[in-house]
Amino acid sequence: MDNFDKFDELFTGEDADMFKPKAKKHVATPDSRLIESFTEITDFVKAQGHLPIDNGGVMPDEIKEASLAVRLAAIRADKKQVEILADYDELGLLEFDKAPESFDELFSEADGLFDGGGIFDIGKLPRVAVVDKQAGDIAKRRPVENFEPYEALFNAVNAKLESGEKKLTKFHNVSEIVLHGFYVIEGLMCYVDSIGEAKEVFGRQKERLRVIFVNGTESDMYLRTLASQLYEASGFSVVDSEHVATVDDGAAVGRIYILESLSEDPKIKTVANLHKIGVTHTTVEERVKNAAIEPTYLMAPVKIVEDYRLTGEYHPQKVEALIHEVFRAAQVDVGVIGPDGNYYSAIEWYSVPLAAINEAISLIDSGDIVDYHYNPSTQKMELN
Repeated sequence: MDNFDKFDELFTGEDADMFKPKAKKHVATPDSRLIESFTEITDFVKAQGHLPIDNGGVMPDEIKEASLAVRLAAIRADKKQVEILADYDELGLLEFDKAPESFDELFSEADGLFDGGGIFDIGKLPRVAVVDKQAGDIAKRRPVENFEPYEALFNAVNAKLESGEKKLTKFHNVSEIVLHGFYVIEGLMCYVDSIGEAKEVFGRQKERLRVIFVNGTESDMYLRTLASQLYEASGFSVVDSEHVATVDDGAAVGRIYILESLSEDPKIKTVANLHKIGVTHTTVEERVKNAAIEPTYLMAPVKIVEDYRLTGEYHPQKVEALIHEVFRAAQVDVGVIGPDGNYYSAIEWYSVPLAAINEAISLIDSGDIVDYHYNPSTQKMELN
């Protein structure tokens, strides 16, 4: 028997399996785990017909859906992961509308963001000086030339308030401002004597009012400026005693929240005025309950600094996009290692003082934000 026959006998005999190479085990890579994770989200959307939502439910299916929603948000926030999954995104789950490149573009796509009623319930915010700007003029109060007829009106309204025929109700919406209406700002009553014809100012329709104050002064302010002042001062409308308020917390369509990170990581902890600005359709407490294990919250607990109730028929994501555009120059590039060992770049974090954020919220609510910009050097909102 020659050597060839001997080898043939070895490889074909009962011990042949000893000479066969062992099958290599499939080793999962970070990319394969990411693809598998994303496929699970895709399968959910196909089966349910909608994106997963973190609605704070406690049933197993609700908890599973919430985890998929958090996972999708983390993927969308990481450009590298989006690139890896581009060929697997058959449903377009990772596709976004092109980000606006300027304020003009953003406002042109706002779909009536500043039409109709106020955007936020911001009565608790500190008072912000809102400046009317038209051809360089600033609306200022001046003495009323003939105040006697108006003094009689104020006296009559005060008498009706004392008798119960009239009452004060918290101001909620710009639509409450009407011709010959009475309002109270920081204890000072005012009267809308006239409403001018709407004119285009900086690309938006604005109406000038003639507002008479009980102290004998008047001002030709914009309608939205009066509304903003009433919001900021937790002002009141004078209404008939049988008037029933229709605004309640159930009218909220979402919430814009401001957070501070409680991370002990030095590269995060040392960033001055670091705030996250985000949006949620549930309560903020529910949304951030798992912050310590979510890369978007820097894998650390957070402190809820502000919680703005978004009202009216507005798209929360568009309001959020507007706020992000205002503070784009102050956006901070921070990231963390996620629970899967991958690096995640966290977005929506900004180095901005809370006072500037509050002021921007007030200006957005009144529609006057188009006249302002955020200056990172002074850390203030400034006139254009």
